[in-house]
Amino acid sequence: MAASNLVRLWLKQKPFMHWLVREGLVNYTALAKRLAQEGFASGKRPVAALRAALLRSRKLDLGEFNPFGNNAVLRDSKFEIRTGITVVQSGRALSLPVIAVSSSKNGVISLIDSDETARLPRAARLVEENQVLITIYSDERMDTEPGVLATLLLHLALQNVNVVEITSSGPDTLFVISPKDLPVALGVLQGLISAGKKSKGEQALFSYEKAVKT
Repeated sequence: MAASNLVRLWLKQKPFMHWLVREGLVNYTALAKRLAQEGFASGKRPVAALRAALLRSRKLDLGEFNPFGNNAVLRDSKFEIRTGITVVQSGRALSLPVIAVSSSKNGVISLIDSDETARLPRAARLVEENQVLITIYSDERMDTEPGVLATLLLHLALQNVNVVEITSSGPDTLFVISPKDLPVALGVLQGLISAGKKSKGEQALFSYEKAVKT
């Protein structure tokens, strides 16, 4: 297979890399050398051929990807912040109030208010205590528009924010972070969501208390 076709297939699987190549934000020679060093195409393609293929790929239409978050779904969303959250792993569903729950073959993960920790069964394992829950309320496009969650997680990762737990309920997305990461996460959210929009998250920006239901 020609080097151009191989590079095209590789970039198609890596939208972020294609965006960097398309915008001219990479050193094409360095990237070509990296591909060659990692045995790309079994090492049978010279660096010059890979570099030429990368340059030609700038004009390829491999789908729109914008890591800066120009996403209508996020712009039209709202967010809410709730502190004092504990993440619990158990073998079965807890018999006490939970905020959110998800299950897999390894057990049940529950998000509970930290005030409920004393009522946990002995078999339950505390994953993290006194965390922050951020809930993003979106419309039905969240279920059909690709890349929305990826954009959000990418921005958080670029700011070194670790997501402890993530789950969803329909178009709503819930993720848990450490309190120390809250100021940075707020900056990310306010950059992705329309400026000046009144939301429950903006109330929590100044209080850092549990959001008041309205």
